[in-house]
Amino acid sequence: MPKGQDVLGFGGKIKGASNPIGVAVSAKDVCLAQAVSNGYVFEREPLANDVSISDPNFHAETKRAINAALRRSKFAGKPAVSALPAELLRYKTLRLPPMPEEDMAQAVAWEAAERFQLTENQSLQHYRAGQVNQGNEKREEIILLAAENNAVYDHAVAVKQAGLQPIAIDATAAALARLLGSDDQATLTIHLGQTTAEIVGHRGEQVIFDKPVDVTRINGVIDVSALAREISLCTRYLSVTFGVHKPNATWLAGQGATQALAEQLSDGLHTTVQTADQSPALTQLSLPSDDPTLYCVALGLASPHRNGSAKRGAA
Repeated sequence: MPKGQDVLGFGGKIKGASNPIGVAVSAKDVCLAQAVSNGYVFEREPLANDVSISDPNFHAETKRAINAALRRSKFAGKPAVSALPAELLRYKTLRLPPMPEEDMAQAVAWEAAERFQLTENQSLQHYRAGQVNQGNEKREEIILLAAENNAVYDHAVAVKQAGLQPIAIDATAAALARLLGSDDQATLTIHLGQTTAEIVGHRGEQVIFDKPVDVTRINGVIDVSALAREISLCTRYLSVTFGVHKPNATWLAGQGATQALAEQLSDGLHTTVQTADQSPALTQLSLPSDDPTLYCVALGLASPHRNGSAKRGAA
């Protein structure tokens, strides 16, 4: 963390903003969404082709893109909930004895430091995925996400300098579960990026699985068989660990989430895969026609929890 700077923590809480602007940042673009009185406002701005996530100018380019998107549409107010690109996060799982929520954050931080060499220069967020059997004992499966404080700080500064008030930095998985979760039904969401796909398993809004997998592209086209193999490994884990033998729905979102790809994955996985714009959460919305599922994360960031809680993140 930069000395003397107050960094907005990864996995913060909403404070007094009923309709924040959702700001989803990826390696290729910035997508914005906000609920307004007559529906939703959407906007998207591509990032410059010559700027990568590892580029020192990435956050400056993020600021430019957010500002450009804001100027083109009528967003209301300044409070914003944003998400870091998946490539800036580390993903781990661990298992702990059952304990009260007030003790869990401290236990997670200690275990993370011990097992994964995470330091005080990193921000943590965790999900309680649920109880699992480990031998003859019950354990809590914890999904841990970590981000470098410098990356969190630079991201928050980019959002603020673009003209918004950053009030929380959430994770992609939480946003997708909030948007596409269906009651307590088990759902699988495949969110495509340029080089990774984030595979998210969730029951309603509860994230129970979150893993990035490599996306291989041949001449710009996704290698469907390789992606299907990776997804199959994830679904096998869900089946063995949580008894989710077949998700109630499998949604495809993100860059290149076309109907043709959904059908190819359906054949490879032997289950029905649908693009996320066909989900109940999105069918009633007038989404932009250019790759409508690109806005899923931004919509999830802008959406309230259905249980009324304002909490964004877990640690």
